[in-house]
Amino acid sequence: MKTNGSSMRRIFQKWLFVFVAVVFCAGFCISFCLQTRQAKNNAAQLIRNKIGDVIKMLNENQKDLMTIRENLASTALAKVRAFAKMIELDPSIITSEEQLAEIVKELCVDELHVSDENGILVASYPKRSEYYHYDMSSQLQSAIFMKAINDPDFELVQDVQRSGAVQELFQYAGVTRKDSPGIVQIGYKPERLQEAIKLADIRNLASGFRIGNNGKILICHNDEIVSIPDPSKADISLIEYGIDPKWLEGTEGQFLATIDEMQKLCLFEKHNIKDQGKQIDYTIIGSIPESEMYIYRDSSALELIIYNILLFLIVFILVSELVQKIVINGIYKVNFSLKKITEGNLTETVAVFTNDEFRLLSEGINKMVDSLKQLITEAAARIDKELEFARAIQLSSLPNIFPPFPDRKEFDIYATMHTAKWVGGDFYDFFLVDDDHLAVIVADVSGKGIPAALFMMTSKTLIKNLAITGIEPSEIFTQTNRFLSEKNDATMFVTAFIGILEISSGIFKTVSAGHNPPLMKKANGQYEWFHSKGGFVLAGLEGTKYQQSEIKLEKGDRLYLYTDGVTEALNTKMELYGEERLQLLLNKKTEDNISLQELLDSIKTDIDRFTQGAVQSDDITMLGFDYKGNE
Repeated sequence: MKTNGSSMRRIFQKWLFVFVAVVFCAGFCISFCLQTRQAKNNAAQLIRNKIGDVIKMLNENQKDLMTIRENLASTALAKVRAFAKMIELDPSIITSEEQLAEIVKELCVDELHVSDENGILVASYPKRSEYYHYDMSSQLQSAIFMKAINDPDFELVQDVQRSGAVQELFQYAGVTRKDSPGIVQIGYKPERLQEAIKLADIRNLASGFRIGNNGKILICHNDEIVSIPDPSKADISLIEYGIDPKWLEGTEGQFLATIDEMQKLCLFEKHNIKDQGKQIDYTIIGSIPESEMYIYRDSSALELIIYNILLFLIVFILVSELVQKIVINGIYKVNFSLKKITEGNLTETVAVFTNDEFRLLSEGINKMVDSLKQLITEAAARIDKELEFARAIQLSSLPNIFPPFPDRKEFDIYATMHTAKWVGGDFYDFFLVDDDHLAVIVADVSGKGIPAALFMMTSKTLIKNLAITGIEPSEIFTQTNRFLSEKNDATMFVTAFIGILEISSGIFKTVSAGHNPPLMKKANGQYEWFHSKGGFVLAGLEGTKYQQSEIKLEKGDRLYLYTDGVTEALNTKMELYGEERLQLLLNKKTEDNISLQELLDSIKTDIDRFTQGAVQSDDITMLGFDYKGNE
């Protein structure tokens, strides 16, 4: 029996195949059959129109140039005749540079030249060394004017020529001198003609025409490209560009060619123009990429486009509905349940049974979650046992039998430690260095958990081993800091307080390594802060030297040592227990004459009352010490 999953796939594939096949077959068949030929004809007509525009522009440019040349020639003859008349009326003007300069301005020309009957220049403006006694018959360009010496009716406007280093256009006009045999000549820059030639330059013509988006116009002469939108390809041969000259036989035609790595439809037409009496033949080629040939076909097939859009909408809606009902809804339900599971709710079950696939997936996830819950339970139990064992080891390393020295009546000690986790980083210690010296220590390792506990054991062992050698407290911390700093890969540190009491005299030597200051109560007095000399935290800075303080204890003095877990205990309002609250509580207890154990228990009770059930954020360690004097 076929499953629901197979049915789902069959229905989905059937509808998708039917609708997509109908859309593409109908669309492409109708489009290519009805519009391909028309699109090709439209593209060819577009190219012909552009070629016609280019030919029209060529003709208009040549016509404009001819008109400008005729106007310039007529104007130039009028100016040179006027100059000849001026000389005839007053021959002396050719000897006056000031008058020649004035004539240049009046006639709006650039040069004036006058020769004698031998063609030797006798006057020129502007005055240049190369014009001095220049023989006009010496060069072909000027020799053409020598006929004016013997022909009284001679008049000539020379063709525009390029001269100078920048090949600037210049034109000369000349007539026969009227006052005596010779030549009268003017020269000028035909700026209007120069501008017109620049505008009509065939090299710039193709860039002004575009066919479609990527179509181009090329103008060729003698199988070389003379005008193209891309200047870097000008003056190259047609073969280099990708066009075989054999394709251009006849006066016009069309062909397909691969140009610029694109298949293009190309049309050409040949055209000739006259330029200063010369016949020049040009071949004008228009091209358009084959990919753009069907743009008119697509724009005219509006009904087909609408039909395709409607058909695709139907496919989309049907497929979306099918996928939504059969697949997506089931996936959403599975993901919703998985989100709860990943957030920690292992009681959530996946119940999606719309088909066999989702049923198998749901059952698989539920089995996996059940196995995960079992593994978590087993792992938690194992970790709890291991942490309980670690806690027992840590607590056993601390003195926890009170009174610790029942035979000694000179002092009394009591200490407690409440870890924030199973194991902590705080520790306390007290021991007899010898019969007359007692050491007390309270310390706090940075961090929590197993790493802090291991660092705590190392620090505690180092301090005790150094203390029992009998060295001063400052030297104990100096050497401990050196040892801890040498192999401190975890970059942990310890705040610590050590005091060594000479029991017989009451001399109490202390050192603080960045630790909280203890509180001391003198006999029949109040608790006051006891600030001991010392230095930076242990393992914080290699090479630190520590200093020690010394105080004489009297009978009845009491000392309270603690870690920052006391003063930095937080309640649900994120308020600190604080040093002031601690000092006030201790001073309230001075009148009760309570024991050290009762004192420390009352402080812990007050902290618990203040935190209002908030989770303990740090280890709380306290040590109380009474000095009863040497009896």
